[in-house]
Amino acid sequence: MAAILFSRYRNTDLKELTTRLNEDYYEVLRMYCLNASGLAARLQNDKHHASTSLYTSLAAKLIEQIESLIRLRQQVILPYVSDLSVKKDEGHDCRNCTGSCHVGHNANLMSLKDSHKRIKEILFRLQSVALPLYTEADYPASYKMLRNEMTVIDTALTELFYLEEANLIPRVLEAQRSIHA
Repeated sequence: MAAILFSRYRNTDLKELTTRLNEDYYEVLRMYCLNASGLAARLQNDKHHASTSLYTSLAAKLIEQIESLIRLRQQVILPYVSDLSVKKDEGHDCRNCTGSCHVGHNANLMSLKDSHKRIKEILFRLQSVALPLYTEADYPASYKMLRNEMTVIDTALTELFYLEEANLIPRVLEAQRSIHA
């Protein structure tokens, strides 16, 4: 099923893939985080419902991590992939470089994989402290809205991680191999 849903990402070149990921996920996640951040700030100021404070603080931390993840991708990974794509198209050979080229290639890929791990850990913790919404307890509307927004963020991140792990990382590795990085 994933192959059908994400086929538009599978059949593109590296540069087009990163453009689509930026438009379809990085920018969209940035907007989701902006909305969720406002809801979390409102809840943190509401001292009437202490039961929601742990979830709210973890959600705020996750939002910061996601915003950091997006900045990393937009400011570091996307320009790196663009440069890598140009090097591949030009037939660059990293074996003729001084050695700093190789370190840069590995560092960028490792930061991408590391960010996946950090976000997955926070998502797991967030899900474990979420209060059940189907109980008799009357939670603030902003808590329910934050829960919904965080669920949307979770879904978008899951899709993004799948696309990065199934498409972006293998294509980056392939491009690195083609230029002998």
